[in-house]
Amino acid sequence: MRMATALLRSRKPQNEADVPFQEVLPLRLKSQVSGKTDKTSDVACLQEMAVLFSCLKTNDFNESLCAKEVGNFQRCYKVFLDKKTAKKETSSKGVLVAGKDLNYKQLNKVLKKYPTSAQH
Repeated sequence: MRMATALLRSRKPQNEADVPFQEVLPLRLKSQVSGKTDKTSDVACLQEMAVLFSCLKTNDFNESLCAKEVGNFQRCYKVFLDKKTAKKETSSKGVLVAGKDLNYKQLNKVLKKYPTSAQH
């Protein structure tokens, strides 16, 4: 019974005209971004690793019986490392790729190219 009365007393949404906008901080981008959150933990080939561990567990950790799974994992990891080095090279050169995730250095370069006006 209490639940029904609580649902009936639900609050109406506020009218937007009754709540005035108060600008606490200026509504413009800063001139640069920090690189603190750019450090991501790259986890590669989880599926292949899980298959490899399950094979090793069923075969009492005998690698010779899981040669196919070991090969698949090594191939996947090599592809991951190749992609990572290519990404590192492009970011170190400062090449901006449209529509891709940019690191903080590339973002700072774009922000310098298109500065925001200092209107107050």
